Amino acid sequence: MMLLNDSYIAFVNLDSRQDRLAHMNTQLARVGISAERVRGLLPSEVNVDPRKTAVMQRRTPGAIGCHYSQVSIMEKALELGKNAWVMEDDVVFCEDFKERLKIIEDFTSENEWDVFWLGGTFHSPAWWHKIGHNQELPQCHCKLGRDCEPTNWDRIIRTYGAFCTYAYIVNIESLEKVLILLDGHVHLSMGIDWLFIYLQPQLKTYAFVPGSVKQMDNQSDIGNGITMFSGFSKLNGTEENSRYWYQEKMEDFYPLNYNWQ
Repeated sequence: MMLLNDSYIAFVNLDSRQDRLAHMNTQLARVGISAERVRGLLPSEVNVDPRKTAVMQRRTPGAIGCHYSQVSIMEKALELGKNAWVMEDDVVFCEDFKERLKIIEDFTSENEWDVFWLGGTFHSPAWWHKIGHNQELPQCHCKLGRDCEPTNWDRIIRTYGAFCTYAYIVNIESLEKVLILLDGHVHLSMGIDWLFIYLQPQLKTYAFVPGSVKQMDNQSDIGNGITMFSGFSKLNGTEENSRYWYQEKMEDFYPLNYNWQ
């Protein structure tokens, strides 16, 4: 597939998480994708102006390493002249991932795009960019009133508030712009996932539905305790209203039957 060949595919993995490394090797082998391991940075290893990372340092210091580890993948992709395919090391691929990837490849070859999310973590109706916004995003003053909207492709959704950065692709044509935006606003950020929410109204970002990748419930290296990603199965309050988040088989969710607002 051209999208695979045209992308620098990598995942972030801390030296201390050999369990996750084994998990990723198994997942990648299962779907037949080769990816490079990028050593995850600890906060103490990130050498930038501390004013840039002050918010993350106060809130969740581990987010600093996560941010700059993912940025390093984008920088390497830019050097190579390829799309940046960025992953964390706890992802789980759906059963028909390669079939979905063909649809994603067709879409990205025919449309302008900056970022394509492989997961489906966004709200419908809106949460992040709803009218009036909420206390979690007071820095944004957009008037969107939505976090997503359908496109003329049945299984492709335009996103404005996708909020997880565990698996996504940045277009080579957009990498420099995205890197500049991330660096220019990192001083506001609680984490790269939060920063992409803030920046999405300025970007053309899309997602496949249902989500093609999810994260396993596991010990967090950024926060404390076990992170229960399975809770996203009730992203909008109920499983029925949240079925687009992730399905093993794409035919188990029909986008045209869902009321996106």
